[in-house]
Amino acid sequence: MYNTQMSRLAWLFAPSAENVSFAIRCCVSIALALYLAFRLQLDNAYWVFINVAILIQPLPGFLVVRGFARLLGTFVAGAVSIALIAAFAQSYMLFSVALVGWVSLMVFCASLFRNNLSYGFVLAGYVTMIVGVRAMSDPATVFSVAVARTAETALAAVVAAFVSVLLAPGTTARKYLAARVAALRAIGTQFGRLKRDPDEAPAAAGAGEDDPRSPHPDLHRLVETTLSLEQTRRYARYDEPRFAEHDRLARRLDYELLALVSAMASLQVYLAKFGQGVDRRPLQALDEAADLMARDPDDTGALRRAFGQAYTRILETARADRANDRRRSLVDWVVISRALDLASRMRAAVVKHEMLLTERGAGRRTRRSRPEFAVPVSVRESLRTTARAAVAMGIGAAIWATHAEPALNGMMVLMAVLTTLFALGDNPVGGARGFGVGAACAGVAAFVVNFVLLPAVNGYVMLMVVLLPFVFVAALAMATPRLALVGRISLVTFGLLVHPDNNARQDFVSFAEALIGAELAVFLALAAFTLILPVSSRGLLRERLAGMFGELARGFTGSRERFETRVYDRLLRLPVAADRGETHVSARQAAFAAVNMGLEARSLRVLAARAGFDEPTRAGVRTALAELERLFAHGYPAVERVFEVQAKTNALARRMLDEAVTFTPRRRMRHGVRAAVAAELVAAALADYGLARENADGTAIRLGEADVVS
Repeated sequence: MYNTQMSRLAWLFAPSAENVSFAIRCCVSIALALYLAFRLQLDNAYWVFINVAILIQPLPGFLVVRGFARLLGTFVAGAVSIALIAAFAQSYMLFSVALVGWVSLMVFCASLFRNNLSYGFVLAGYVTMIVGVRAMSDPATVFSVAVARTAETALAAVVAAFVSVLLAPGTTARKYLAARVAALRAIGTQFGRLKRDPDEAPAAAGAGEDDPRSPHPDLHRLVETTLSLEQTRRYARYDEPRFAEHDRLARRLDYELLALVSAMASLQVYLAKFGQGVDRRPLQALDEAADLMARDPDDTGALRRAFGQAYTRILETARADRANDRRRSLVDWVVISRALDLASRMRAAVVKHEMLLTERGAGRRTRRSRPEFAVPVSVRESLRTTARAAVAMGIGAAIWATHAEPALNGMMVLMAVLTTLFALGDNPVGGARGFGVGAACAGVAAFVVNFVLLPAVNGYVMLMVVLLPFVFVAALAMATPRLALVGRISLVTFGLLVHPDNNARQDFVSFAEALIGAELAVFLALAAFTLILPVSSRGLLRERLAGMFGELARGFTGSRERFETRVYDRLLRLPVAADRGETHVSARQAAFAAVNMGLEARSLRVLAARAGFDEPTRAGVRTALAELERLFAHGYPAVERVFEVQAKTNALARRMLDEAVTFTPRRRMRHGVRAAVAAELVAAALADYGLARENADGTAIRLGEADVVS
């Protein structure tokens, strides 16, 4: 018990150097921002404190971009606030309706999009509430209030970005490099599981290791490691300008690694359905290179040679046995083709990694494209979140408009912050609880500061001595993923309750009113998000799985990179809402099936066109792809229908292979065989999805030429 408690408190008593660095940057940013706010005699210096607390991020590059989004959102909020006050200054009720409508619209947009685009909508929502509620008591001051909020936000953004980049230059780029090395190691390690015979698992696997017959948990962790690269890379240039020279090459490497994971995932799922009968020798030719990658990804020279030699060995072995081409089973061709593909992709990834390590970029100009994470996510989820937020804010606005209590101003502000921030999370109810815990912690600390310590403060230095210890602890919590929300809310609420300002100090009554208003906002938000349009975790899981398969129903002609990133991003969001236990694992299995189906179907379309099959076979490919699209166009298809399409696709793969091995020249044959392999892996993904649904019996599934390989 004692050890468990100490491990839970390790973030406080034994923080990492990285977390301490972030806590120091947070303290310096708040101290400098408050000092400048006092010197500039801003109307409400404590808003600078709150802005820094909301804005500060562990990665300086991300902070710079978020600061810009905050400035833009605040500017829009100021303009909207002025317009609403001008139109509805004579009626609290009409103004409340308009304000709730605007914030609800911003909640919808924030929940529909991702990352900094979403954050801009968040700011445009709740800053409008901040300005409007403050100015409604004296409408003539709305312009000055909007300008003051913009000035405070600009000061906080500039100071936080400057301090973070100055004290931790290149942190984002180094984080990206470390994550890339970790991803390469993980890929090398995963290959060891890929080539292992599942029937050897009980003897080879250690205690607690995942069963290779169910590779999805391992693959999920690998996807999470790999996809985080692209989310970090996009911000590296903002705290390490030299990284801009390598940005384009780094982006290509990220997608190369993601494609590697896809190739391994579809093959591992496929091989897990066979036993000892599969000839894994082509994969074993990659053993040495994969083991070296798992040990030392930075030894790029040795890795290039190892993967090049492995590719040559696999190819020479296949060519030496050309007389048996027509006698090879479809499973054999899957292993040979995918082994060659893995060797080629791994070598290409190592070459790009080497170029980045030696700082040989691909030019300074990076083609700007729409970020994959800025694409709309789910209209249905966004509408549901918007309805909950509108109800919560509507109740709060009705109370505010009919009661002239100063504490209710703070309640309205926190209500807007709560509902817009919850739009970004998968678990709003849990977020409300976290907000309540954070507000309670901040209330205790603020009480001690306000009524015990602040009366002895006689200058700026003493004020910092009183405030910064709590800031430091809250920042350590913010740097700890499981406590990030509680830490940030604690710091924001602490700034609101302590109210560090020019010649301002809260008395007990105003402090109690502010704290009660904060907790009332939490209660209303929690009630609305719990009672309005409730959805079970399994229901939300089904919706998100349907969204993934909706990507398939849109066809296979779009960008592979965009599809791959989008569906993997959807996959990573599933466990947050999924049930635990069997449902959780089967959901992950179904999600991987969606990814593999989509990617292999794209390969099938391209390779079949290059191979030049006869017209009946080309028509069969077109029919198979159209049938796959229709299968998932209307929600969840019947399992029997899935297996029916799987059997047809498997038969198509066999027919394509029989035709492809007769092709000349050799290059055309390779395209034909690879197209047949892609069709077979589509069939395997369909079988995997069928097995993930309702514990379907897989004994009747026939993949490849089972009579040959068993």
